[in-house]
Amino acid sequence: MNSIVNYHVIDQKNIGDMLSAPSNYFTFPGYNLEKADIREPEATTRGKHIIVGGGGLLFPRFLDNISELIKMREGTKIIAWGIGQQIYGGSKVEDIQAFNYSEYLDEFDLVGIRDFGCQYNWVPCASCMHQSFEKKREIKHEFVIFSHKKFQLKIDKFPRMTNESQDIEKILDFLGSGETILTSSYHGAYWGTLLGRKVLAFPFSSKFYTLKHKPVIYPAPKWKQAKIRFSLFNKLIYEFRYKNKYHCNSDGWQDALKESKAYPDSLQESRMLNQQYYSQILQLIAE
Repeated sequence: MNSIVNYHVIDQKNIGDMLSAPSNYFTFPGYNLEKADIREPEATTRGKHIIVGGGGLLFPRFLDNISELIKMREGTKIIAWGIGQQIYGGSKVEDIQAFNYSEYLDEFDLVGIRDFGCQYNWVPCASCMHQSFEKKREIKHEFVIFSHKKFQLKIDKFPRMTNESQDIEKILDFLGSGETILTSSYHGAYWGTLLGRKVLAFPFSSKFYTLKHKPVIYPAPKWKQAKIRFSLFNKLIYEFRYKNKYHCNSDGWQDALKESKAYPDSLQESRMLNQQYYSQILQLIAE
C-alpha cells in the first residue's frame, strides 16, 4: 500500500501543534497515513507522499528540515497544508510582507498556507475541522483571558486560562464563555474567532497579523522577561528572571476594543476551504 506522511511538530505539551495536523481530520483511501515529527526527517520517508502540515513551520529552525524532506522525494508529491510564517517581534506590515516564502515553498507540488494575503493559496489551519466547534456555547462573561504559556497577560481579575491545557473541549468551552477574548495565543485568537467571539490579540510574532478574520490587535505590546525581585530595607538584594515567561504592558486595552467585531461565517469558510484543498490533494496524488 502506498503511504502519505504528515510532517508537523509533535509536541504533546502544545495543544495547537497537536490539533493543527490535517491527518487528524482527513483520510486518504488506498493510502497508509502516517504522522512524523518534522524535526526528525527519516530516510524511510523516501518514496512516500509528504504533507508538511500544521503550525508555524515557515520558520528558520525548520528550513533545513523542509529541505531534507524535499531531497527525499522520489517521484512522489510534497504538499504544504495550513502552515504559516512566524517572525518573533515582527509587527510592521512591511516586514511581514517581505517574508521570503519562496525559499521554503518553491519545490512544493501544491501549496496552501494559513497566511492570508500573500501570493499563495490561503488554506486556514485544519484545526477548524475539530468536531467540538459544533457545540453551542453560552456567553457567561464579558471578558476572558487566554494566554500563551510563555506570554502571559495580567489584566484585571477576569477568568483566565493558558494554552498549557491539553483538553480542547475545555479550552473551547472557556473561549466560548466570553463575549470578548483577550489573548496572546495565535490559536486562542483563531479558535475564538471560529466560535463567533470578538478577539483582542496581544501579538508576540508576525503570525497574528496573517489571519484573514483579523482580531483587533493591541498596538505594539512590549514583552519583558518576567522576574521576581527580593529587597531588604528598600535595597535590591536578588533578582530572579524566568527563562521562558514574559509579560507585556496592557495600558489602554479598552480603547482598542472599539474596532472589535465577530466573524460569524469564519468557521464555515475555513472548513470549506480545507475540504476543497483536500479534494485538490486527492486529485494530485492520483495523477
